Amino acid sequence: MLSPTPEGPRDRLVELIGGYRRTALVHAAADLGLADRLADGPAGTAALAELLDLHEPTLGPLLRALTGLGILYQDDQGRYGLTGTGELLRRDHPHSLHSAAVYFGGMSYRAYAGLGRAARTGDVAFDSEFGTDYYDHLRRHPDLAEHYHRMIALPEGAGEVIAGLYDFGGARSIVDVGGGNGSLLAQVLRLAPDAKGLVLDMALCEPMARETFSARGLADRGRFTAGDFRTAVPAGGDVYLLSRVLANWPAPTATRILANCRAAMDRDARLLVFEMVMPERAEEGTFAVEGDVNALAHFGGGVRTRREFEDLVGSAGLVLERVRQVDPSAHWSLLECSTGEGR
Repeated sequence: MLSPTPEGPRDRLVELIGGYRRTALVHAAADLGLADRLADGPAGTAALAELLDLHEPTLGPLLRALTGLGILYQDDQGRYGLTGTGELLRRDHPHSLHSAAVYFGGMSYRAYAGLGRAARTGDVAFDSEFGTDYYDHLRRHPDLAEHYHRMIALPEGAGEVIAGLYDFGGARSIVDVGGGNGSLLAQVLRLAPDAKGLVLDMALCEPMARETFSARGLADRGRFTAGDFRTAVPAGGDVYLLSRVLANWPAPTATRILANCRAAMDRDARLLVFEMVMPERAEEGTFAVEGDVNALAHFGGGVRTRREFEDLVGSAGLVLERVRQVDPSAHWSLLECSTGEGR
Protein backbone atom coordinates (compact mmCIF):
# COMPACT_ATOMS: atom_id res chain seq x y z
CA MET A 1 0.00 0.00 0.00
CA LEU A 2 1.41 3.39 -0.94
CA SER A 3 2.15 5.84 1.83
CA PRO A 4 0.13 9.06 1.70
CA THR A 5 1.96 12.07 0.33
CA PRO A 6 3.22 14.33 3.16
CA GLU A 7 1.08 17.43 3.49
CA GLY A 8 4.01 19.81 3.15
CA PRO A 9 5.26 18.66 -0.27
CA ARG A 10 1.73 18.09 -1.54
CA ASP A 11 0.56 21.54 -0.53
CA ARG A 12 3.62 23.07 -2.12
CA LEU A 13 3.04 21.28 -5.41
CA VAL A 14 -0.66 22.19 -5.45
CA GLU A 15 0.35 25.82 -4.90
CA LEU A 16 2.77 25.64 -7.84
CA ILE A 17 0.22 23.97 -10.11
CA GLY A 18 -2.39 26.64 -9.44
CA GLY A 19 -0.03 29.59 -9.63
CA TYR A 20 -1.23 30.48 -13.12
CA ARG A 21 -4.62 31.45 -11.73
CA ARG A 22 -3.17 34.20 -9.55
CA THR A 23 -0.98 35.41 -12.38
CA ALA A 24 -4.03 35.58 -14.67
CA LEU A 25 -6.09 37.50 -12.11
CA VAL A 26 -3.38 40.11 -11.52
CA HIS A 27 -2.87 40.40 -15.28
CA ALA A 28 -6.62 40.97 -15.77
CA ALA A 29 -6.65 43.69 -13.11
CA ALA A 30 -3.76 45.49 -14.82
CA ASP A 31 -5.08 44.98 -18.33
CA LEU A 32 -8.51 46.34 -17.39
CA GLY A 33 -7.06 49.36 -15.59
CA LEU A 34 -8.92 48.64 -12.35
CA ALA A 35 -6.30 50.26 -10.11
CA ASP A 36 -6.35 53.50 -12.09
CA ARG A 37 -10.13 53.72 -11.76
CA LEU A 38 -9.98 53.05 -8.02
CA ALA A 39 -7.23 55.60 -7.37
CA ASP A 40 -9.75 58.16 -6.10
CA GLY A 41 -11.49 55.80 -3.72
CA PRO A 42 -13.74 52.70 -3.48
CA ALA A 43 -16.43 51.92 -6.03
CA GLY A 44 -19.12 49.30 -6.43
CA THR A 45 -19.23 46.61 -9.09
CA ALA A 46 -21.93 48.33 -11.14
CA ALA A 47 -20.11 51.68 -11.10
CA LEU A 48 -16.82 50.09 -12.14
CA ALA A 49 -18.48 48.13 -14.92
CA GLU A 50 -20.05 51.31 -16.27
CA LEU A 51 -16.84 53.35 -15.98
CA LEU A 52 -14.73 50.71 -17.73
CA ASP A 53 -17.45 49.46 -20.12
CA LEU A 54 -17.24 45.92 -18.72
CA HIS A 55 -19.70 43.04 -18.30
CA GLU A 56 -20.93 43.40 -14.71
CA PRO A 57 -21.81 39.70 -14.06
CA THR A 58 -18.27 38.70 -15.07
CA LEU A 59 -16.57 41.58 -13.27
CA GLY A 60 -18.10 40.67 -9.90
CA PRO A 61 -16.28 37.33 -9.47
CA LEU A 62 -13.02 38.92 -10.63
CA LEU A 63 -13.29 41.63 -7.97
CA ARG A 64 -14.04 39.06 -5.27
CA ALA A 65 -11.06 36.95 -6.35
CA LEU A 66 -8.75 39.98 -6.35
CA THR A 67 -9.99 40.75 -2.84
CA GLY A 68 -9.02 37.23 -1.81
CA LEU A 69 -5.53 37.85 -3.19
CA GLY A 70 -5.14 41.03 -1.17
CA ILE A 71 -5.15 43.31 -4.22
CA LEU A 72 -8.51 44.85 -3.27
CA TYR A 73 -10.53 45.22 -0.08
CA GLN A 74 -14.31 45.45 0.33
CA ASP A 75 -15.84 48.05 2.63
CA ASP A 76 -19.06 47.86 4.66
CA GLN A 77 -21.03 49.19 1.70
CA GLY A 78 -19.79 46.42 -0.58
CA ARG A 79 -17.53 48.74 -2.57
CA TYR A 80 -14.05 47.74 -3.65
CA GLY A 81 -10.89 49.73 -2.96
CA LEU A 82 -7.15 49.34 -3.40
CA THR A 83 -4.92 47.78 -0.75
CA GLY A 84 -1.29 48.83 -0.47
CA THR A 85 -0.45 45.96 -2.80
CA GLY A 86 -3.15 46.98 -5.27
CA GLU A 87 -1.81 50.55 -5.35
CA LEU A 88 1.27 49.22 -7.13
CA LEU A 89 -0.90 48.36 -10.14
CA ARG A 90 -1.62 52.05 -10.78
CA ARG A 91 0.18 53.38 -13.84
CA ASP A 92 1.13 56.59 -12.04
CA HIS A 93 2.54 54.98 -8.90
CA PRO A 94 6.25 55.84 -8.49
CA HIS A 95 7.03 52.14 -8.00
CA SER A 96 4.37 50.86 -10.38
CA LEU A 97 4.31 47.19 -11.34
CA HIS A 98 1.52 47.70 -13.86
CA SER A 99 3.71 47.01 -16.89
CA ALA A 100 5.20 43.91 -15.26
CA ALA A 101 1.70 42.55 -14.58
CA VAL A 102 0.61 43.14 -18.19
CA TYR A 103 3.83 41.69 -19.60
CA PHE A 104 4.31 38.58 -17.46
CA GLY A 105 0.65 37.63 -17.32
CA GLY A 106 0.14 37.96 -21.06
CA MET A 107 2.87 37.67 -23.68
CA SER A 108 5.45 36.17 -21.34
CA TYR A 109 3.06 33.55 -19.97
CA ARG A 110 2.45 32.23 -23.47
CA ALA A 111 6.19 31.90 -24.03
CA TYR A 112 6.60 29.89 -20.83
CA ALA A 113 3.70 27.67 -21.85
CA GLY A 114 5.81 26.55 -24.83
CA LEU A 115 8.85 25.42 -22.83
CA GLY A 116 7.87 21.75 -22.91
CA ARG A 117 7.66 21.72 -26.69
CA ALA A 118 10.88 23.71 -26.92
CA ALA A 119 12.66 21.08 -24.84
CA ARG A 120 11.58 18.46 -27.40
CA THR A 121 12.44 20.42 -30.52
CA GLY A 122 15.18 22.87 -29.55
CA ASP A 123 13.14 25.74 -30.98
CA VAL A 124 12.73 29.03 -29.11
CA ALA A 125 9.48 28.78 -27.13
CA PHE A 126 8.39 32.35 -27.92
CA ASP A 127 8.97 31.94 -31.65
CA SER A 128 6.92 28.74 -31.76
CA GLU A 129 4.04 30.25 -29.79
CA PHE A 130 3.83 33.54 -31.70
CA GLY A 131 5.13 32.57 -35.14
CA THR A 132 7.79 35.27 -35.05
CA ASP A 133 10.74 36.28 -32.91
CA TYR A 134 10.45 38.42 -29.80
CA TYR A 135 11.69 41.73 -31.16
CA ASP A 136 9.70 41.49 -34.37
CA HIS A 137 6.62 40.94 -32.21
CA LEU A 138 7.42 44.09 -30.23
CA ARG A 139 7.79 46.06 -33.46
CA ARG A 140 4.30 44.95 -34.45
CA HIS A 141 2.89 45.79 -31.00
CA PRO A 142 4.44 49.04 -29.75
CA ASP A 143 2.10 49.08 -26.74
CA LEU A 144 3.73 45.86 -25.51
CA ALA A 145 7.16 47.29 -26.27
CA GLU A 146 6.39 50.24 -24.03
CA HIS A 147 5.35 47.92 -21.19
CA TYR A 148 8.54 45.89 -21.70
CA HIS A 149 10.86 48.88 -21.56
CA ARG A 150 9.09 50.42 -18.59
CA MET A 151 9.33 47.10 -16.78
CA ILE A 152 13.05 46.54 -17.39
CA ALA A 153 14.09 50.14 -16.65
CA LEU A 154 16.68 50.10 -13.90
CA PRO A 155 15.41 51.70 -10.68
CA GLU A 156 16.50 55.17 -9.66
CA GLY A 157 19.90 54.90 -8.01
CA ALA A 158 21.15 52.05 -10.21
CA GLY A 159 23.34 54.48 -12.13
CA GLU A 160 24.95 55.59 -8.87
CA VAL A 161 25.68 51.98 -7.97
CA ILE A 162 27.36 51.40 -11.33
CA ALA A 163 29.21 54.72 -11.05
CA GLY A 164 30.51 53.53 -7.71
CA LEU A 165 32.28 50.73 -9.58
CA TYR A 166 33.43 52.76 -12.58
CA ASP A 167 34.56 56.39 -12.73
CA PHE A 168 32.67 58.21 -15.49
CA GLY A 169 34.36 61.49 -14.60
CA GLY A 170 36.60 61.63 -17.65
CA ALA A 171 33.96 60.44 -20.14
CA ARG A 172 32.92 62.78 -22.94
CA SER A 173 30.75 60.45 -25.02
CA ILE A 174 28.72 57.54 -23.61
CA VAL A 175 26.90 55.13 -25.93
CA ASP A 176 24.18 52.92 -24.44
CA VAL A 177 23.82 49.96 -26.80
CA GLY A 178 20.27 48.63 -26.56
CA GLY A 179 19.45 51.39 -24.08
CA GLY A 180 15.68 51.26 -24.62
CA ASN A 181 13.94 54.22 -23.01
CA GLY A 182 17.21 55.85 -21.93
CA SER A 183 16.63 55.47 -18.18
CA LEU A 184 20.11 54.10 -17.39
CA LEU A 185 21.93 56.57 -19.64
CA ALA A 186 20.01 59.46 -18.07
CA GLN A 187 21.18 58.41 -14.61
CA VAL A 188 24.78 58.07 -15.78
CA LEU A 189 24.75 61.45 -17.54
CA ARG A 190 23.77 63.17 -14.30
CA LEU A 191 26.92 61.68 -12.76
CA ALA A 192 29.09 62.68 -15.73
CA PRO A 193 28.24 66.37 -16.23
CA ASP A 194 30.76 66.87 -19.05
CA ALA A 195 29.54 63.94 -21.11
CA LYS A 196 26.95 63.60 -23.84
CA GLY A 197 25.09 60.37 -24.43
CA LEU A 198 23.56 58.34 -27.23
CA VAL A 199 21.04 55.50 -27.05
CA LEU A 200 21.04 52.90 -29.83
CA ASP A 201 17.89 50.81 -30.07
CA MET A 202 14.79 50.03 -32.16
CA ALA A 203 13.03 53.03 -33.66
CA LEU A 204 9.94 52.43 -31.52
CA CYS A 205 12.00 53.30 -28.42
CA GLU A 206 12.79 56.83 -29.62
CA PRO A 207 9.70 58.62 -28.19
CA MET A 208 10.26 56.97 -24.80
CA ALA A 209 13.95 57.91 -24.74
CA ARG A 210 13.28 61.50 -25.75
CA GLU A 211 10.63 61.74 -23.03
CA THR A 212 13.13 60.38 -20.47
CA PHE A 213 15.84 62.89 -21.42
CA SER A 214 13.40 65.78 -21.47
CA ALA A 215 11.92 64.90 -18.08
CA ARG A 216 15.41 64.75 -16.55
CA GLY A 217 16.52 68.05 -18.08
CA LEU A 218 18.93 66.26 -20.42
CA ALA A 219 17.37 67.03 -23.80
CA ASP A 220 20.53 68.83 -24.90
CA ARG A 221 22.86 66.01 -23.81
CA GLY A 222 20.94 62.82 -24.56
CA ARG A 223 20.31 61.66 -28.12
CA PHE A 224 18.75 58.62 -29.77
CA THR A 225 19.61 56.79 -32.95
CA ALA A 226 17.62 53.91 -34.40
CA GLY A 227 19.57 50.84 -35.40
CA ASP A 228 20.29 47.16 -34.92
CA PHE A 229 23.27 46.37 -32.69
CA ARG A 230 23.57 43.02 -34.45
CA THR A 231 24.61 44.97 -37.56
CA ALA A 232 26.65 47.94 -36.29
CA VAL A 233 27.29 50.16 -33.27
CA PRO A 234 28.00 53.94 -33.48
CA ALA A 235 31.69 54.84 -33.20
CA GLY A 236 33.29 57.58 -31.14
CA GLY A 237 32.28 56.68 -27.58
CA ASP A 238 34.65 56.86 -24.62
CA VAL A 239 32.41 54.44 -22.74
CA TYR A 240 29.96 51.90 -24.14
CA LEU A 241 27.15 50.47 -22.00
CA LEU A 242 25.60 47.08 -22.69
CA SER A 243 23.02 46.53 -19.98
CA ARG A 244 21.00 43.29 -19.81
CA VAL A 245 21.37 42.58 -23.51
CA LEU A 246 23.68 39.60 -23.94
CA ALA A 247 21.57 37.10 -21.98
CA ASN A 248 18.85 37.57 -24.58
CA TRP A 249 20.95 36.07 -27.34
CA PRO A 250 22.60 32.71 -28.10
CA ALA A 251 26.40 32.73 -28.22
CA PRO A 252 26.89 33.43 -31.97
CA THR A 253 24.65 36.51 -31.87
CA ALA A 254 26.04 37.71 -28.53
CA THR A 255 29.54 37.42 -29.97
CA ARG A 256 28.51 39.47 -33.00
CA ILE A 257 27.06 42.21 -30.77
CA LEU A 258 30.29 42.37 -28.78
CA ALA A 259 32.36 42.36 -31.97
CA ASN A 260 30.33 45.32 -33.27
CA CYS A 261 31.07 47.16 -30.04
CA ARG A 262 34.75 46.31 -30.44
CA ALA A 263 34.75 47.65 -34.02
CA ALA A 264 33.25 50.95 -32.80
CA MET A 265 35.69 51.42 -29.91
CA ASP A 266 38.86 53.51 -29.99
CA ARG A 267 41.92 51.97 -28.37
CA ASP A 268 41.27 53.60 -24.98
CA ALA A 269 37.49 53.12 -24.89
CA ARG A 270 35.79 50.89 -22.34
CA LEU A 271 32.79 48.60 -22.62
CA LEU A 272 30.75 48.09 -19.44
CA VAL A 273 28.55 45.01 -19.52
CA PHE A 274 25.82 44.80 -16.86
CA GLU A 275 24.52 41.23 -16.60
CA MET A 276 23.76 38.44 -14.19
CA VAL A 277 26.63 35.99 -13.83
CA MET A 278 25.58 32.41 -13.21
CA PRO A 279 27.21 30.76 -10.18
CA GLU A 280 28.75 27.33 -10.66
CA ARG A 281 26.04 25.60 -8.58
CA ALA A 282 22.35 26.15 -9.42
CA GLU A 283 21.18 26.22 -5.79
CA GLU A 284 23.51 29.16 -5.12
CA GLY A 285 21.79 31.37 -7.69
CA THR A 286 18.00 31.04 -7.64
CA PHE A 287 17.48 34.49 -9.18
CA ALA A 288 20.06 33.81 -11.88
CA VAL A 289 18.49 30.42 -12.65
CA GLU A 290 15.08 32.07 -13.09
CA GLY A 291 16.67 34.68 -15.36
CA ASP A 292 18.30 31.91 -17.34
CA VAL A 293 14.99 30.17 -18.05
CA ASN A 294 13.34 33.51 -18.83
CA ALA A 295 15.99 34.25 -21.46
CA LEU A 296 15.65 30.75 -22.85
CA ALA A 297 11.86 30.96 -23.15
CA HIS A 298 11.80 34.33 -24.88
CA PHE A 299 15.01 34.53 -26.86
CA GLY A 300 16.91 31.25 -26.86
CA GLY A 301 19.68 32.90 -24.85
CA GLY A 302 20.71 32.42 -21.25
CA VAL A 303 22.63 33.65 -18.20
CA ARG A 304 26.34 32.84 -18.47
CA THR A 305 29.03 31.89 -16.00
CA ARG A 306 32.17 33.98 -15.63
CA ARG A 307 34.10 31.46 -17.71
CA GLU A 308 31.51 31.64 -20.48
CA PHE A 309 31.74 35.45 -20.43
CA GLU A 310 35.51 35.27 -20.72
CA ASP A 311 35.19 33.03 -23.78
CA LEU A 312 32.47 35.23 -25.29
CA VAL A 313 34.39 38.47 -24.79
CA GLY A 314 37.63 36.97 -26.03
CA SER A 315 36.04 35.60 -29.18
CA ALA A 316 34.88 39.16 -29.99
CA GLY A 317 38.41 40.54 -29.74
CA LEU A 318 37.93 42.17 -26.34
CA VAL A 319 39.69 41.72 -23.01
CA LEU A 320 37.73 41.17 -19.79
CA GLU A 321 39.60 43.43 -17.39
CA ARG A 322 37.56 42.88 -14.22
CA VAL A 323 34.24 41.61 -12.87
CA ARG A 324 32.64 43.42 -9.94
CA GLN A 325 29.49 42.30 -8.17
CA VAL A 326 26.70 44.86 -8.04
CA ASP A 327 24.10 42.78 -6.19
CA PRO A 328 25.48 39.50 -4.79
CA SER A 329 22.03 38.18 -3.82
CA ALA A 330 20.79 38.42 -7.41
CA HIS A 331 24.21 37.87 -9.05
CA TRP A 332 24.19 41.13 -11.00
CA SER A 333 27.73 42.11 -11.99
CA LEU A 334 29.55 44.82 -13.91
CA LEU A 335 32.06 43.45 -16.42
CA GLU A 336 34.62 45.97 -17.63
CA CYS A 337 36.07 45.20 -21.05
CA SER A 338 38.77 46.90 -23.11
CA THR A 339 40.32 46.61 -26.55
CA GLY A 340 43.56 45.46 -24.95
CA GLU A 341 45.43 48.18 -26.86
CA GLY A 342 45.10 51.21 -24.59
CA ARG A 343 46.30 52.22 -21.18
